[in-house]
Amino acid sequence: MNSSEQISSIALTMMFSGRGKQLRQLYQRAGSATTIIEHADRLHEIAPDINLNVFSIDTALLATYLAKAQTEAQFAADHGISILTLDSPRYPSRLREVCPDAPLALYYRGNADLNATHILSIVGTRRSTDYGRHMVQTICAELARWYPDLLIVSGLAYGTDINAHRAALYNQLPTVGVLAHGLDTLYPSTHRNTAARMLTSGGLLTEYPTSTRPDGPNFLHRNRLIAGISEATLVVESRERGGSLTTARIANEYGLSVMACPGRATDEASVGCNRLIHNNGAALVTSAADIVRTLCWQVPHLDTPVTPNLFENNLSSEEQIVYKQLSNEPRHFADIVSATQLPVPTVLSTLSELEFRKLALQLPGSKWRLP
Repeated sequence: MNSSEQISSIALTMMFSGRGKQLRQLYQRAGSATTIIEHADRLHEIAPDINLNVFSIDTALLATYLAKAQTEAQFAADHGISILTLDSPRYPSRLREVCPDAPLALYYRGNADLNATHILSIVGTRRSTDYGRHMVQTICAELARWYPDLLIVSGLAYGTDINAHRAALYNQLPTVGVLAHGLDTLYPSTHRNTAARMLTSGGLLTEYPTSTRPDGPNFLHRNRLIAGISEATLVVESRERGGSLTTARIANEYGLSVMACPGRATDEASVGCNRLIHNNGAALVTSAADIVRTLCWQVPHLDTPVTPNLFENNLSSEEQIVYKQLSNEPRHFADIVSATQLPVPTVLSTLSELEFRKLALQLPGSKWRLP
């Protein structure tokens, strides 16, 4: 059964899309979304200084949005999606505290604790290099030894994002993907196998209702959630411009820690990270130990090291097609694409997945073979 607060929060968010900061201010005056709805025709009673040009609620229009909210809530109930309102104990408390336009409602599917003791966002370029992949894998493996409940957050995009999610899963860390669309779809679709595993060891989170397309502005807008949920944001490779730098800037504005992995001066993929570090916008990180020191995390004593287990070797149909093209002899990526007749992004994503599962090995020159 969906509460009136959930329905009210969804309806208000739909009605005042793009006015998140003003809506949050009204919410703080009213104390709840339900109170706003109940005073829709006399908002001045709960907020005397409210700008009625911004928050004029038409009764007929309100009824329409409340009906849409009921439909949205029913879809969530039917598909195992939790609706987290600002007053919910499961709502990310750090996001609620630091984000001035924190959504009145979040849609969440998964089992990870969004208020875990330690939460780290890992973001970066969509065109990651071998160096970037290695840094993500190594850092996640090192952190997993000390903090097996560490939650890794990212955006499920190509490159650093998906590398972070897969490294977390490989090292048995929970991981949550923050999406730029509704939970009735998945973008990019090539990451659906990873996303499915995340639902059992992490989750998927979004502020967008169903039928919301993954348009460009949504990706930039969702970056504030990636920054605000986490204790700190780590940038692993960023070109001169990119969404990861936006996430880092937002985290700095929120007063949260920002860290970055340095790269060679000649590496285009590291220009953004090097500049962040040079401008004191991020602490330098070369290993998990740097993260622990920067955040002053206490390192627990371990009698024996935690060794990550391999995924079960149950391959999807696409993974089987790509895997069959690998042998002990190096094979160029272009040859694998040609042999499989699969789209380039699908082959690249699948090979990266196989690599994380220790079923494929990438070599210099865009070549791959069995490990």
